[in-house]
Amino acid sequence: MSISVSVSAVIVAAGQGRRMKTSAKLPKQFLPIGGIPILAHSLMAFERSELVDEIVLVTGEELRSPCEKIVHRYHIQKLSTIVAGGQERQASVWNGLQTVNPQTEIVVIHDAVRMFVTEAMLVDSVREARIHGACVVAVPVKDTIKQGVVCHPEEEDVSGSSGEVFVKETFDRNALWQIQTPQTFRCDLIRDLHKRAAALQLQVTDDAMLAEHFGHAVKIVSGSYRNIKITTPDDLLIAEAFWQDERGN
Repeated sequence: MSISVSVSAVIVAAGQGRRMKTSAKLPKQFLPIGGIPILAHSLMAFERSELVDEIVLVTGEELRSPCEKIVHRYHIQKLSTIVAGGQERQASVWNGLQTVNPQTEIVVIHDAVRMFVTEAMLVDSVREARIHGACVVAVPVKDTIKQGVVCHPEEEDVSGSSGEVFVKETFDRNALWQIQTPQTFRCDLIRDLHKRAAALQLQVTDDAMLAEHFGHAVKIVSGSYRNIKITTPDDLLIAEAFWQDERGN
C-alpha cells in the first residue's frame, strides 16, 4: 500500500533489562533470537518497510558502540542518528523526537525489544495517525483483570497481615486492551504533547498517555499476540519459538 507521507521511526533501546536477570553483560535488546540480536531484528523490520524514511535510534551513551556495530553489520541504511537516552523512557523518546527530520509528518515510536512488528501494523498505524493524530497498536485482553489492594492493620474488613494483597474489583475484560508499540502520531502533535507534559512535570509510561491526559483521542488498531515485549527469560523462550515457527522450523 502506498502512503505519500514522510515517516520517521524512533526506536527506543535505552532500557537496562533489569527484569531479564541473565548473566549477559549487555541489556536485553542485545540478546540473540535465532542467532541475531533482538535490536537487529527490530531495526531490520523498519529498514524493510516501504513506509519508513528515517530511523532514529535512542540508547544509553554507554551502549552506542554495540549499537553502531549492529547497524553496520545488518546494513541499516535508514538510520540518521543514534541519540543518548534519558533517565526514563519519556525523556528518551523526547530526545529522539528532537532529532527527527524537520520535514517529518508522522512519527512511529517503537520499543526495540518488540521484534515482531509487521508491515501491516505500520501501514495501519500511519494511515490512522494521519486521520486521527494519534494511534496505538493493541490486542484484546485474554485474561480476567482484577485490581488488588494492599491490606493495612487498621482495616477491619480483612483478616490478612499487613502488606498482603486482596482483590478490590474486577474489570470488564471486553473493554480492556493490551497496549503495544508501535505508537504513531503526527509529529507536530506528539512534540507539543511532550512539551506540555514537561511544563507540568507529568510522568507517563507510554506516549499515548500524553494524548489521553490532554484530551486527544487515540485510535486503536489491531496488533498481534506475537508482538511481545521481550522482558523476561520466559519471553526469550517464547520469542525463539515464534522465530523458528516463522522460518518454518
